[in-house]
Amino acid sequence: MIENPVDFALNVIAGAVALFCLFEGTRRLGAHGVHRKAVLLMVLSASACALYGMFAYQRYVDLNGTLSAAQRKSGPAVAASWSRVASPEKRELLSQALARQNFRASGTLGPYVDRNGTTRTFAPTQEDLLARERVVAYFSRTEFSVRSSLAEALLWLIAGIVAVVLGFAMSLDKPPARHSQDEALQGDLK
Repeated sequence: MIENPVDFALNVIAGAVALFCLFEGTRRLGAHGVHRKAVLLMVLSASACALYGMFAYQRYVDLNGTLSAAQRKSGPAVAASWSRVASPEKRELLSQALARQNFRASGTLGPYVDRNGTTRTFAPTQEDLLARERVVAYFSRTEFSVRSSLAEALLWLIAGIVAVVLGFAMSLDKPPARHSQDEALQGDLK
């Protein structure tokens, strides 16, 4: 998903230039041997490709850590401090609030304690269902971003390797032999 078209266009142009320079530097190294300009061109463009790939991988690591921390299952609510709650109504409200929070976070219908001290299953309201839907949508978007970031990092690695291999392959291609102007003129006369 493209959030900012200008940023996307600049990244595409910079990435294309980096890959082309990596290709060209590798081709020059293979064709003409080691010389300063070709080495500098290859090192700078390889660094740019590596930075793009590292930024994408770092985004993958960060988003994956955030997602795994957010999806940890919460344990059952402990009612150790509920004896300090004075009224049974407050105890029921606290128990329902914990069950509601557990439902919104994990989607499970947990038990709660009512005023009479009996255990009941939490029945979510429409608002609770909407809140859970927002949480699920957030997790889906984040999982998509995680996969996209990993794919982008792998794409930079593969594109860099392909640029180097193609550069060396193109350096093996021999230029056509130069004919003198006399040979060219003699060929035209015949």
